[in-house]
Amino acid sequence: MRRILRKIYILFRKNILIFVLLAITVIALLTHQYGLNDITYLNLSNYAQIFPQTDSADGGYSTVNIQRTDSSIIMDYELKEGYAYPYAGVRILLSSDVTNGWDLSNYDSIFVWMKPRGEGAVRIYMRTYDPDFYRKGDEGSLKFNELEFFPVEESYPAVFVPQEFRVAGWWAAQNEINVHKARVDLSNVPFIEIQTGTEAPLGYGTLEIKGFCFKGKLIPKVDLVTIIVACWFISFLTLLIIRFFEFNKERTTNRQKREELEKNLKALEIEKSEFEKSSKSDPLTGCLNRAGFSSILMKEQNNLNQNGVPVSFVILDIDHFKHINDTYGHAVGDEVLVNLTKLIQNKIRNTDSLVRWGGEEFVIFCEDTKLQNANFLAEKLRIAIENTPLIMQQQVTCSFGVAEMVAGEDPKRLFERADKALYTSKESGRNRVTSAPSP
Repeated sequence: MRRILRKIYILFRKNILIFVLLAITVIALLTHQYGLNDITYLNLSNYAQIFPQTDSADGGYSTVNIQRTDSSIIMDYELKEGYAYPYAGVRILLSSDVTNGWDLSNYDSIFVWMKPRGEGAVRIYMRTYDPDFYRKGDEGSLKFNELEFFPVEESYPAVFVPQEFRVAGWWAAQNEINVHKARVDLSNVPFIEIQTGTEAPLGYGTLEIKGFCFKGKLIPKVDLVTIIVACWFISFLTLLIIRFFEFNKERTTNRQKREELEKNLKALEIEKSEFEKSSKSDPLTGCLNRAGFSSILMKEQNNLNQNGVPVSFVILDIDHFKHINDTYGHAVGDEVLVNLTKLIQNKIRNTDSLVRWGGEEFVIFCEDTKLQNANFLAEKLRIAIENTPLIMQQQVTCSFGVAEMVAGEDPKRLFERADKALYTSKESGRNRVTSAPSP
């Protein structure tokens, strides 16, 4: 289970941008679907700019009277003969400047609260200012976007979409405008006209009008989709650039590691050719000699460079060993070396390696060990050696130098640092431990 969660975490971390984009896309679409509404109400009960209209301007005799209530206006009219198409209605002024009307083009639904008290159709005109057709001072040149319907109680309020409007054919013919150019346009509506329709009978009638509601989205869906697609494109382009640079960085790192490894291998090959001339074990003490140590060194150095596993070295030298040989003979000196080896091997871990580096000098190779722990081991060995009679003739002590390998460090440089620390211990009075500082 932990492995599965780990894989999911790695997948999420590498593709976090894609998951974020998916979340933003879903949230944006849901927000657009159920929110971001742009709603404008036009309540006629308290709207001042309402004016009656009849066919009297065209030579007719129809009349109309407007009354206001708390929630609507009531239009009482009488259609009379006199004009070929008798009509009565009201004009709702949205702007006193015909060139600066309301922009209703972004609304996708139009609600009309209207109740008839008579028979016949009702016509709605959305009058639009179009600079291509408008003649200054001539209201007749304002475009007639018309919609005619039969209002009934069951469909209250009536709901329309802008696509249901059409440009009046008689207006296009009267102004000699090609019908293909006279398209419906609600982007600049200075006033709305509500009139009786073509099928309205002569005589008295009443029409109650409460108002309009224009409903749409603050951001059109096509614009939202365009923005989302642009975000995905920019994000993928950014991700592609990031991945490209990551690939180049990884390739450069791998090349450097390969060059470093080749360099180390070359150095070890030189040492290997020398070490192969002797056995890998010291014949006197039974511990490793330099030849046996080289393979371990190469393995742990690679482990450090690739995985960051720490490696430390402890170099120790028997104090006044020449005096022991000169005073008691080489047999006693060999006894010191053998007993010292046994003591150290009993104190170190199975994963540590003891190497006789030469003469009275030894190296303890401590894998997966930081400098602090190696220093603790050296101090423990120093005390044990000091308190253990390795030979009957005299007390034996050792001086120590401790160093931690740095990733990419040349092994020769490491030994130089450790040897310098050992030299400091000897110069400081022997029988002590000195740690080499980091390079």
